[in-house]
Amino acid sequence: MLVAKQRRKENIAEYILYLYQVEDLIRAFKGDMELIEQRLVANYKADEKTAEAIRAWYQNLATMMEKEHIEEKGHLQFLTNLISDVNDFHLKLIETSKDGSYVQAFNAAAGLVEELKQKNPTAKNDVELGISSIYGFLLLKMQKKDISVDTTEAIKRISNWLSSLSKLYRDFEAGDFEF
Repeated sequence: MLVAKQRRKENIAEYILYLYQVEDLIRAFKGDMELIEQRLVANYKADEKTAEAIRAWYQNLATMMEKEHIEEKGHLQFLTNLISDVNDFHLKLIETSKDGSYVQAFNAAAGLVEELKQKNPTAKNDVELGISSIYGFLLLKMQKKDISVDTTEAIKRISNWLSSLSKLYRDFEAGDFEF
């Protein structure tokens, strides 16, 4: 909860990636709030009021996952909607060319995004493809799998694009960027 709030303010892509990880943690604990309390909430070493808020946050997410029938796989609807909103913002940036450095960052990753579309035809948009790719890369790293230099380079370009998008999205939400 604390990390999520901070990431939501600072970097929308990191926020979404963090919540993907939280979804997977809740799945790993099968939504068992006792395990979540022991393994996750206790690690915050927070005062009782903050710990209760953290506990409630995890409980709320677990309940939402159950209601949306994504206990095994998938993502929460509010994350899907957020990704769609960020993608709409991305498309408007490309359409208007309002920020040249953003267009450049996306163009550096555009070929990769097209390749990813071929491999993942169920993905709904560019931003979902980029975030899913980075999340998959992070999972491979955590599993200590071999990752090629080409894959690492591709993820760097996608990360640069999403970083640029996140900065502009933050500025837009703060009223510091307009079309």
